[in-house]
Amino acid sequence: DVPATQAETSSPAASKQDAVAARRAALEQRVTAKWDALIHKDFATAYSFTTPAYRKLYSLDAFRRNFAVGKVVWRRIEVVDVDFKGDDAAMVGINIHFVYHQAPAGNDIEMKTYTQEPWVQVDGQWWFLMKE
Repeated sequence: DVPATQAETSSPAASKQDAVAARRAALEQRVTAKWDALIHKDFATAYSFTTPAYRKLYSLDAFRRNFAVGKVVWRRIEVVDVDFKGDDAAMVGINIHFVYHQAPAGNDIEMKTYTQEPWVQVDGQWWFLMKE
């Protein structure tokens, strides 16, 4: 008897799972990098994660105006789920951890909210589908 090789033992289902895991990892890396930029108020970097079409239509200043500085300070995010919609689109569910500052009392309240973001893949790269 000859031992089975790796190629003979891997199934098409396993390689499909590996491909999905790789796509998810690439997408999660982009989501996390975009939010890291927003958390650090690096709007130029965050803007660079929006789709090429969005950047043709809207300036960095227009993008920045969507993020008014106020009573909320983002702390961190965690990707909770990824729902692929075919090969080139996904909805990414994230928990956003933030601090809300109550002005009159001067209290800071640690909070968390869940949101979903649409992402699309164009020319092999994942982009945030910003809605204006």
